[in-house]
Amino acid sequence: MTKPNWSLVTAARESGGRMTASRMESLVDQRELQSELAALSRRGYRFSVTSRGTLVLEAWPNRLFAEEIAFGLGTDVVGGRVETHWSVASTNDLARAQAKRKREGTAIFAEEQTAGRGRFGRAWTAPKFSSLLFSTALDAGGLSFAPEALALAGAAAVAEAVAQVHNLPARIRWPNDVLVEGKKISGVLVEGIAGETKSRWLVVGIGVNVNLDAAALPEDLREAAGSISGFLGHEADRALLARAVLRRLDFWWEVLKAGGLGRLSASCRMLSSILGTFATLVSKGKTYSGRVVDIDAEVGLVLQLAGGPTRAFAPGETILVHSESY
Repeated sequence: MTKPNWSLVTAARESGGRMTASRMESLVDQRELQSELAALSRRGYRFSVTSRGTLVLEAWPNRLFAEEIAFGLGTDVVGGRVETHWSVASTNDLARAQAKRKREGTAIFAEEQTAGRGRFGRAWTAPKFSSLLFSTALDAGGLSFAPEALALAGAAAVAEAVAQVHNLPARIRWPNDVLVEGKKISGVLVEGIAGETKSRWLVVGIGVNVNLDAAALPEDLREAAGSISGFLGHEADRALLARAVLRRLDFWWEVLKAGGLGRLSASCRMLSSILGTFATLVSKGKTYSGRVVDIDAEVGLVLQLAGGPTRAFAPGETILVHSESY
């Protein structure tokens, strides 16, 4: 039986769902085309060929395939190996097991998490097939940045990928959320691994609301949460977005390893949804208010407090309560 030709799927998706005859001929022998399309049809992909020989991807399955996400990804670390699961307790837990085996960069996706979590132990809810839910373990041994910098890098990766793939104005809400038009579509959680003595591994987990029906969310989240499909007005391509996020996360991981906190900070300033706004936050049990004057991947959020002085707040001990434009 013919195996699926993932080059046809990824090339079609990355060219907007349509592939010219010449491009198609470079990927598959025309004598094998029908058997190749039949193999993909068994996986849920439906193609048609126009009178001019253009290959059109008309439909794709709800589920994610590891082979498709990984095919021709071209990353150095993140996504060097890809796994997909139907249902798990937490992808971060599976990535932690990968870290203990020293398997850096394996991207673990799940269609459903039964115990997904966010910052400060909050639950992350996502119906099956609605979102991107994935984690990866990275070896930060010998690197001096704080784990929160990796969370910012993850948020930057998601914001950039959403803009690239879906042309939506995604913005970062410090320290780990991604918003579109003020609605949260993504969160990033970075966890260390307890008990390590000779190395430092970090697990980064990312959730993105892609084809999420707001009615499926708990009532208290519907006002604040959004979904990419809701902004587009149609179902979004999860696999295409998954590939883009992995590529951007791999890029930012290389930047961090090279000591590029300044470069990450500059990008996060440009993508920030709160820079220049008036914000209220809670740090170590105390409430502070002021104008957000800087986003720094090393020192945190910098407020110009009432009365004049500026103060930096580290993300690990700070909750952003509210922000608004002047």
